[in-house]
Amino acid sequence: MTGFEVDGASLATEPPQPPLEERGFEYARAFQNRVIEWIQHGKDPVSVVRAPTGAGKTATFYELIESRDMTLLVYPTNALLRQQRERFEDDDVDVAVLNANTLDGHGHERTEQLLSFVNKYATDYDAVLTNPDILQAAIQDMYLGSDPMRFFNKFDAIVYDEFHFYGALSASGLLLQIKIIEERQPDPKILLASATPNEEFVRFLRERIGMTVRDIDSEYDSDGDQFRHRMFVRRHEDRKIIDCRDEIASELQDKIDAVEDYDEPQIVLVFNSAKDSNDFHDFLYREYPTVFEHTAKDNGFDTNDEAVDLDETDFYILNTTSKGEVGLDYDITTLYMEKPFTASAFLQRFGRAGRQSEATVDIYGLGQGPWGEDVDFPTFAEQVYEGLESTQMNQNRLADLVGFRAAYAIAEREESSSWFNQELREDFETNIDKYDQWYGFIQAVNAEYEEIKDGFGPGKYQQNSPEAKLLEFTKECFKTFRGLRGRSLSSSIKYPRGDQRGVTTYDLSTTLRNYDIVDVDDDDTLVLGLSDDDILSTVTARLPAYETEPTKYDQSTTEIERLLQTKIHRHIDQADLNEEFSVSTELLHRFFEIIRIVDAIIPSRITTSEYDIEIDSDTNGPPEIDVQARQI
Repeated sequence: MTGFEVDGASLATEPPQPPLEERGFEYARAFQNRVIEWIQHGKDPVSVVRAPTGAGKTATFYELIESRDMTLLVYPTNALLRQQRERFEDDDVDVAVLNANTLDGHGHERTEQLLSFVNKYATDYDAVLTNPDILQAAIQDMYLGSDPMRFFNKFDAIVYDEFHFYGALSASGLLLQIKIIEERQPDPKILLASATPNEEFVRFLRERIGMTVRDIDSEYDSDGDQFRHRMFVRRHEDRKIIDCRDEIASELQDKIDAVEDYDEPQIVLVFNSAKDSNDFHDFLYREYPTVFEHTAKDNGFDTNDEAVDLDETDFYILNTTSKGEVGLDYDITTLYMEKPFTASAFLQRFGRAGRQSEATVDIYGLGQGPWGEDVDFPTFAEQVYEGLESTQMNQNRLADLVGFRAAYAIAEREESSSWFNQELREDFETNIDKYDQWYGFIQAVNAEYEEIKDGFGPGKYQQNSPEAKLLEFTKECFKTFRGLRGRSLSSSIKYPRGDQRGVTTYDLSTTLRNYDIVDVDDDDTLVLGLSDDDILSTVTARLPAYETEPTKYDQSTTEIERLLQTKIHRHIDQADLNEEFSVSTELLHRFFEIIRIVDAIIPSRITTSEYDIEIDSDTNGPPEIDVQARQI
């Protein structure tokens, strides 16, 4: 273990613009004034606000809300949305929340509720808080008919907070949303905010969609307003917190023993894996009950657990994952973090501590680097970007993803029995350079799919031919574009959670690699138990069209993706040998290069050592599962 220090940091200040002064600001950080100026007088429809965590980006949103008829604020997680709602309400800003819990039913039912929600709250509230998944569902025709697109006519201002949070597939959805809003409004204001922005996303808006963008950057000034305090960093060669659990738990015990007030969170542990986060929580329960008593856990397993509510819980220690990289607004004085895979995620985690007072940070898996004994924060941030993997996206891949999303939105409407307003073509066809390519590809795949013989009917391909399987699998993977973030097999589970069983919904494919099924409730809720720490549970999956070729799912997601990519490109090469095959194999190869198959496909069956799980994903709602004990 070696250590170094990262100095505190300050930002340049100015006398506040009137809107900030009216809210009690004695001074403004310079970038905050620039945002106010853009809101009031800017001609560019889009502004990108780049400011470190804790710099005060959210304070600029109030003027946008005040100056516009209806503002939509978009947050990447529901946890962050809830936190921001409380912040606005504490400041007497009336906000309404629109998320999956707000809308019931499916299809036309959700369409009616979506529009009635906006009509109901437009006059009574200052702003609507939502997540981008709701907007994408309207675009991709998941809320049936043409009416859902009217949603985009209701807002003349929109904020995408923490817009770095999204991967390429999700980012392509945001880009399409921004394009539609900008073109539908005569004077839109679209604010993108992040401490670690994805610059290729911004570049795409400028160069591929043709929008003008106002850049607003924070300025460091040693004589300015301090927003970060000194950080004492300890670097560990061990990659995982869980491998040092005894040492860390002992330190936590000492910290608990040294304080009298445990109600305000001051210690955070950030894991790369939800499984490791869960295991550490169980370890504290068994071995360090006093530490466990003052610890809250909040990772992906807890998102849909109704018994978990951090807002109603007093805790001193927080155990979390990447879920905690945004929105943690506590006085964190001790941070244990595993080095994430990207520079953006690293700086987001690191930025959780040292915002209100000095802090100690233990970083696991941080190798040798250029760190000196004492480095200033801006230099440290540059070193992180140089030393870790970039989060920037490939422009050509983004162009293909946006083009396919737009083409699929039209193709789905054309295939449905519902009439749709032809004016929607303007939303999806203009200023999208790959639209024609992917629209033609989708039509070609659909036409060739019709050549699969049904019984003794006409057609070029037998149902189990290699070409038929490839076409069926490809059409199934198209469905990843129905949502913002791809597809997942969410299932109801009960899992060991310290002194209780957590009841939640989580991705089943991921869960079964790390937990064993010990029982099945009457409602098909899976009761899980811990598997061997060192051995992944035995899991195989049968995928649509390729049910006779079981795929090992007891591997990491990266390994599964590599295996599936190798298989599908081999199948495409095989189809290329058939002169009657009319789909461009070049575009087939490209399609599977731009997606992640693990995010696009839902298995038709999953088999563990003791259970068979049949999955029906052809329903209007979430996939349905049927769990049966294997007869061995």
